[in-house]
Amino acid sequence: MFEKVYRQLRKLTPPEPCAICGIPSHGDVALCNSCRERLPTLSSAPFELQSRNQWDKIIIPYRYSEPLAPLIQQLKFDHKLNYARLFGSLMMEQLQKDMAAPPDLILPIPLHPRRLRQRGFNQALEIIRNPAKELGIPLDITSCLRRKHTEPQLSLNAAKRRHNLEDAFHITTPLNGATVAIFDDVITTGSTMRAVTHALKSGGAGKIQIWALAYTPPHG
Repeated sequence: MFEKVYRQLRKLTPPEPCAICGIPSHGDVALCNSCRERLPTLSSAPFELQSRNQWDKIIIPYRYSEPLAPLIQQLKFDHKLNYARLFGSLMMEQLQKDMAAPPDLILPIPLHPRRLRQRGFNQALEIIRNPAKELGIPLDITSCLRRKHTEPQLSLNAAKRRHNLEDAFHITTPLNGATVAIFDDVITTGSTMRAVTHALKSGGAGKIQIWALAYTPPHG
């Protein structure tokens, strides 16, 4: 009964404007058909990540470029939190296509407390919150904490990236062979994912999947 009433109310509600061009959107995603077709899709997981053989599954639907990249920046730096729901819907669509075996836990990349205070929210958590709920997979924001405030990875060379993330993450709870999906909004070098993977494996995790909304190569 409630779902029927909800659907009727949705029909009476004007569609959200497209996040990119502003015209009325279509369906449950705040994008018009034209702008949706412009999203920079990835046909397969990036070779730079696949070649490391560290992860049991890689799910990344988009490249970090126009017109998606400015929206991600607006979420993170302009507090456009309504975009988190849009990105969550896009991520959910890809997960429904690619997720053969669901993980036991979803772990959004943790922010250091200082960065969290500055920003006011963890964008990875906000994006993946609704997909986790829809999939019925627990969100884990306590088993892995970021104890080291690090410089932005993009500004560092490979050696400095590795040093920057040494002992950056701390496992608080034994993971007892759990399959964990690590989620971040954007993967650039993969260094953060590798550091979290190392910490999770040290804490007893079993298989590790990595999920992200977008990917940009180190030279991109």
